[in-house]
Parts: sequence; C-alpha cells; structure tokens
Amino acid sequence: MARPRFENIRFGYAGAEEESTYEPSLLTDGFFDPGEFIQEAKAGRRFLFLGYKGSGKSALAEHLRLSAENDSNLFVTTSILSDFPYSDLPNVVNGASELESRLPTAWSWLILLALFDSFSKDQGLSTEDRDHFTSALDVLGNLGLLPTPSLKKIVQVSSKKTFKISLPKFIEAGIERTSSSTGDIPNFAERLRLISATLHSPSKHLLVIDGLDEVLTRNEIQYQSLSALITESARLNMFFHRNGTPAKIILLCRTDLFERLPSANKNKIRQDSAIHLDWYHDPRQPSSSMLLTLANLRARLVFPEVFDIFLHFFPHQVDRQDTRAFLLDLTRHTPRDFLQLLSHVQKSSTDFTLSRDNVLSGVRRYSIDYFLPEIRDELHGYVAPVHIDLAFDLIGSLRKRDFEYHELAEKASEANQFKDLPLESIIRALFECSAIGNVHNRPGGTTYYTFRFRNRNSTLNLHDRLILHRGMWKAMNLI
Repeated sequence: MARPRFENIRFGYAGAEEESTYEPSLLTDGFFDPGEFIQEAKAGRRFLFLGYKGSGKSALAEHLRLSAENDSNLFVTTSILSDFPYSDLPNVVNGASELESRLPTAWSWLILLALFDSFSKDQGLSTEDRDHFTSALDVLGNLGLLPTPSLKKIVQVSSKKTFKISLPKFIEAGIERTSSSTGDIPNFAERLRLISATLHSPSKHLLVIDGLDEVLTRNEIQYQSLSALITESARLNMFFHRNGTPAKIILLCRTDLFERLPSANKNKIRQDSAIHLDWYHDPRQPSSSMLLTLANLRARLVFPEVFDIFLHFFPHQVDRQDTRAFLLDLTRHTPRDFLQLLSHVQKSSTDFTLSRDNVLSGVRRYSIDYFLPEIRDELHGYVAPVHIDLAFDLIGSLRKRDFEYHELAEKASEANQFKDLPLESIIRALFECSAIGNVHNRPGGTTYYTFRFRNRNSTLNLHDRLILHRGMWKAMNLI
C-alpha cells in the first residue's frame, strides 16, 4: 500500500456548487453534520438556516439535492436568487395596496408554483380534490409555468399586465372573489394554497432558497422583499404542517444580512424557526473543534487508515504554538476558511510530512490568494467598490496589525484620495465580516479579543484598539 501523502487529500472547493459538480462525494460521504441539521431541514419545524459566509449553508443545500438523487421519497428543488429582480417583485400583485401586503403575496405565488412543479413529479401523491389539482396543473402548464422556470423568469412574466388578465377563471372555485378582474394572482395563489392542503404523500418536497445575498445592494426594496420572504415562508410552513402537506420551505441566509432586515419579529423567528451554523470552538481546546473533525472526515475518503491528519502529517507545533490552534487562528472558524487553508498548505507540501516552512509557505498563499480576496468580496453590497480598494490602501499604509481608530482617521486626513472615504461605516463593515476586531487589555495583563465570528452579539467599539484578523497579516505585509 502506498504511503499517504498530504497533497493527495481532496479537501474541496471554495464553492459548494462547484464541489457538488466535480467532487459530489465530498458533499455526500464527506459531509459533516454537527447538529443533525439535515434531519431538522427534512422534518423539523425550523426552516431558516443562518450563518456567516462560508459557514456551510450552500453545502447543506447541495447535500440535500444530492441525497434526493438516491432517495425516491425526497424531492428537492433549489432556487438561487443570484440575479433576482427585486424591483419587479411588487408589480407581480395588482392593485394599490401597501407594499407590505403585496410582497408576501408575490412570494407565496412564486413558492407555490415551485412546489406544484415538484408535486407534479410525485407518483405517490394523493389528493382529496383530484379535479382541482389536475386543473391547476393543466392551467399552469398552459401558461408556460410548468415545468417551473427560474424565480427570476416567473417574476418577469407575472409582473406583466397582459399575463394577469389572461389568468383563467378556475381560481373562482372555492374562494371568495376579491377582485373584479377576470383573474388575479392573489386569488390564484390562494387557490393553490388551498389545493396544497388536500395533498398527501409518503415523500417530502423541499424548496431550498439560497443566494439571498448574491446581489446585495443598498436598495431598501431588497431588504423589504427578503423580510417578506422570511415571513411568508414561516406562514406557509405552518400551514403545510397543520394540514399534513408534504412540503417545506428552507431559507439559507447570511447572519449579518438577517440582522439588517426590517422586521419587528426577527428575534421571534430566530428563536422559534432558525438554526445558526456556528462552528466556533474555544481555540484553547483545538482537538475538539468540529472543523478538525470535518477535515479528518474528508481525509479518510482517500486514506481510511489516517485517523488524524494533524498528528500524521503536521509538525506538533508551529512557532511555539499547537499547530491545530495556530491554523484555526488564521480562520474565522468556518468550513470554507479552514478547508481552503489546508488546500493552500497542500500546495507547499514537498514530502510525506510537512515541515514548519511548508506550513508557513501555505499560510502565506492562503492569506494572499484566498483570505484577503474573500474579505473584499464580503464587503460588496455594504461598501462601494472604489472605497474598498481605498480602505485597504489606507489601512495598509499604517503598517500595523493593531491601531487606534483616530490613527486611521488622522492618516486619512493627510491625503486627498481618502478625504471622501466613509471611514466609520467601512470599519463597521469590516467588523461585521470579522476582518477587524477589538483588543482589550484587562487588569492583570490579560489581553482579550472581540470578533464577530466568536460571538455574533459582539459590538464594535471605536474607542478600543482595533486589530486586523491574523489571516490578513501576510497579505498586507504585516509580518
């Protein structure tokens, strides 16, 4: 048997979609479920999965989709809101009603269309109202909505006046008319909802909606739309549960985006309906980190005999620190960060085991090629692109890992190129994505660091010293 080599382990891709395409076994056999999240997604009441970028939300969606390929009783539809036309969504619903009432109805229409497409493929589906179910499928097919196109396409089609007036009269059956038009989407959506209550199946139909932050703008309509999506998904999921409808909507949302949404019920939803994908573990006990468990699980897909890659391949310490703790400190304790770090260390591997120099060379690659670009990407939608570049130029010019906010402000005032930089909002955005934290010196000489990834309730204090995340240091020539 050939001796295991670290560079032959497949840790995966930065994106779950690429991983499911080119290495699907990593998302089936190599998928680590730390809190029985998959079972909760399939059968539990909680439907909102929150996590910072790279925490595994899309991996969960792809795992469900791949699982459905080998499970005849599981139907999974994945919708990515990568280029969703948020500005057109209110136009889906007729009338002069308030935006707050039109948006949930529009989402209900989109969600039910996607689920009826899924229902139409279920050979084991039974219904107490076969005529109306069949009629609904026929009508949707004639309108070109079955098979269901992308949610973007549905919005574009449904928002046209010519589409609304062509809706058939079958929606009048069983519900009270609320409009004088020949047919309208609120009534059609309500009829589909009532028909769904008559459906039963030994199978489960999951609609997974991802990419809520793919085209994040500072346009208020996007935040209002996403807030309405969460509210309407909660309402429909409760309706399905009460009526035994074999369907569930699952939403995948970045934690920082969720906290920005305009809703008075966010905490109620978080408490009753949300799961937070939190991989953080006390770095003083690195052997208990779930990220190490995930890495070892994927390693055993190639080398079943290797129980612990950190004992097998790595030096025990790097720069007088436990190697596992040293590696974790370079990440924000997310699967993407950690697996990408290991992948970049692989590129520096030259023997059966790794030397200190191999590890440090890989860390440098990771910082330059992955971590700093990842931080830049996360700022889009919160900070103007031109300001992102200027902000890193300004911070880099201090030549310090940690600094006072007033030092940064004074440095900005010295050059015209920084005069229009919204410095405070940029620092707050960097704090949100854990690129910057606070450092506190406590009595007795103890130093304490505050980062968002360690505690999502952490708040930025501009009067305390600021510190750049360790993963950025080499990319910014601070070592």
